[in-house]
Amino acid sequence: MEYFYVNDKKIFLDQVFTVTDLLVFLNLNIDLIVIEYNKIILPKSLWKLTMIKNNDEVEFVTIVGGG
Repeated sequence: MEYFYVNDKKIFLDQVFTVTDLLVFLNLNIDLIVIEYNKIILPKSLWKLTMIKNNDEVEFVTIVGGG
């Protein structure tokens, strides 16, 4: 069975999807997030083009404002 990691949690794949698909599935605000894909910051312009594959590592970093 194929799998990938999201913030160090193992997730099993049952379909092929993009980074954008994953963000939508997880209901994350795409305006307030940075993606690290296999140890490299992934530009937002590549989210729709980047297919998640077996053993990939995806890290989400959210931006939080304060005052």
